[in-house]
Amino acid sequence: MRDYLWRQRVKFESTLALSMLEPWEKILCLIIFSLLTMLVMIGLFQYLPQHVIVMQRRAIYYLWGQEGEVFRSWVETPGLKEL
Repeated sequence: MRDYLWRQRVKFESTLALSMLEPWEKILCLIIFSLLTMLVMIGLFQYLPQHVIVMQRRAIYYLWGQEGEVFRSWVETPGLKEL
C-alpha cells in the first residue's frame, strides 16, 4: 500500500511539474488549485441548475419560435395522461 501511494504521489507531482518546486511552493500551488477547484464546484452546484432552465427556455424559443406553454401543449400526448 505504501508503494502504491508513493507511486501516485510521484505521478501527481510529475504531471503538474510539482517535483521541481520547493516545499513551500508546492503548498502554495496546491492551495491555489484547491481554492479554484472549490469555486468551480460551488458555481456548478449553485448556478448551473438555474442556467440549464434558462438555456432550455431559450432553445425552445430559438428552435420553434414559441414560448414554453405553447410548446408543452403541442408535445404532450393525451394518451399518456389517461394512463
